Amino acid sequence: MLTCEIHYAQKNKAGEEVCGDTIKYKKSELKTVVSVSDGLGSGIKASILSTLTASMSTTMVFNNIPIDEVFRSIISTLPTCKVRGISYATLATCYVDHQSGQCDIYEYDFPVVLIYRNDSIFDVEKKLLEIEGRKVYRSSFTSQPGDILFLMTDGITQAGMGTKRFPFGFGIENVKMELKNLLKHKVDLRSITQHLVRLAEALDTGTKGDDATVCAIKIREQRNLTIMVGPPEKKEHDEIVVRKLVESNGKKVICGGTTSQIVEKILGQKVEIDFSSISPISPPIGYMEGIDLVTEGIITLTQVFRYYESQTEEIGIGAQKLIDMLEEADVITFLVGRAINPAHQNPLFSHDISLKFRLIHDIGLILQKRGKIVNIEYY
Repeated sequence: MLTCEIHYAQKNKAGEEVCGDTIKYKKSELKTVVSVSDGLGSGIKASILSTLTASMSTTMVFNNIPIDEVFRSIISTLPTCKVRGISYATLATCYVDHQSGQCDIYEYDFPVVLIYRNDSIFDVEKKLLEIEGRKVYRSSFTSQPGDILFLMTDGITQAGMGTKRFPFGFGIENVKMELKNLLKHKVDLRSITQHLVRLAEALDTGTKGDDATVCAIKIREQRNLTIMVGPPEKKEHDEIVVRKLVESNGKKVICGGTTSQIVEKILGQKVEIDFSSISPISPPIGYMEGIDLVTEGIITLTQVFRYYESQTEEIGIGAQKLIDMLEEADVITFLVGRAINPAHQNPLFSHDISLKFRLIHDIGLILQKRGKIVNIEYY
């Protein structure tokens, strides 16, 4: 199963409080849709138009609306500039099927879409679609792990326009050369997007400049994490949940002493305790064959929650290792036992969270806001 790793950077036109470019994306375990739109002009008006365009396209494509209907809706909704005779927003929308790898890119007056495979430009034929008298281009190919797509607005290619060095702007060929060098030296995508935007900002010094946006989409294998927390409400469900844990794809974590005892009993294995991990704030962690991490339950999860909420920077080794796994994962599944432990009434919370499933629910919301796909199953 594939997934899409998304990074982007933006700058506002000099003197404007908001960016006239917009990026919107939606992800599930099965697909990703990313849209980048550039509103005509700059400032609030451009931002509103690009937000409307990107939001409509992302939502409709994600919901499997036929592409001609998507663009018909967008074209009929957006006004046309009477002076220039062009639409008030450009658009590029990328759809990736995580199972088949099928990638479809739709472009409407959009300046730059570049596809890289093995650090080199990967040329894909563009097919013209006439929709409501407008030209929409479609590119389709089967993506592979490692493929990278760059979507960028003309604030990048036209940066420095009117200057002595780049009278016609930085240009697409210079962008390609810059990307080739950065990819060759294995620069991470977040840094690449930031570098291109900073470069545009530097080139625009002394000019009116423009909004500028770079979005990078990397296709890679999906990373999964399954966490078993607490014993099931019914003992006859113990084996069902343990089997679901051990048969899941990706990394596996057990949270809780009672939970680890259940897994030990079902699998006939013992948890190896790492006594060097004990500290005044850290219960010990452990390891088991086939399991990547075994931690204490409620204290560890509380530290994870408080860390994400910036309530503390002091966390134990178990919480830190779990956070590292959460950050690495794309899809996170919590297998939550409903058995209630009175000891879980925890005074460390700054707001009234007294049950483990409330804690996990809140951690799940935080992870979703960070772009993770979170599943919570109760037993």
